[in-house]
Amino acid sequence: MRTDPLPTNLSPDALLRSLGITDPRDIDIEAIAYYVGLRVKRRCLKCCEAMITGRGNKGIISVNPGGMPQRERFSIAHELGHWAHHRGETVACRATDIGKFSKTNVVERAADQYAADLLMPWPMFKSDCRKHPRLDLKALKEVAGVFKTSLTATLIRMIDSDIYPASMMIGHGTGGRKWHRSAPKMSTRWFPREELDADSFAFELLHNQSQDEQRFPRKIGADAWFDKPSAGRYEITEQSFRIPGEGVITIINLDPNMVG
Repeated sequence: MRTDPLPTNLSPDALLRSLGITDPRDIDIEAIAYYVGLRVKRRCLKCCEAMITGRGNKGIISVNPGGMPQRERFSIAHELGHWAHHRGETVACRATDIGKFSKTNVVERAADQYAADLLMPWPMFKSDCRKHPRLDLKALKEVAGVFKTSLTATLIRMIDSDIYPASMMIGHGTGGRKWHRSAPKMSTRWFPREELDADSFAFELLHNQSQDEQRFPRKIGADAWFDKPSAGRYEITEQSFRIPGEGVITIINLDPNMVG
């Protein structure tokens, strides 16, 4: 383990550069943790999914074992974000704190952003996204496979890339819409409806557990997703997939005439 502390404000980009990493396959998150003075331990945590404890320039990241490898990687990177921004503190993160890019909890949002920037650095990530001219589930799975990240975290990053300016993602649970995210330049007037339309595939996927995920995007009237008088004039495409324990996420691609 290092004896000389790295600067506390070392950005993910600077950290990757210092390690000579230029390929996503070389982003070994546990090796990176060790490089900055942290060891990763897997142990049962009762009240959180991951936590970091540190003193001086050394510390330990603890992660609940048995989860999906992609989720574990993001959790470790999230704790590295706390190490960069909140060094010297003990931080315990629940599952609901990690990967949600909270709008109200600035501490957890900063750690999420750090994790995304470290695991999916923009130059590498955008280069890979450009191999896929359309954002759909097939493209999402291929990009997620390259970066070894979860579908949710990868899709958020793909939406934020603005390579797909007519795309948005919407998450639903049995209680209705939980959150949504739109391409940065998309007009805010296209705000999704609270409840799922019964004609949408997402409705079927959410309420019928035996239903398989949607293999291909399908066209549907925009008024199934947007409660605006003008929505009925347009068609959009939808493609939904299930996130175990969380609900359903839908990739929406708007008619290009809707974006401006």
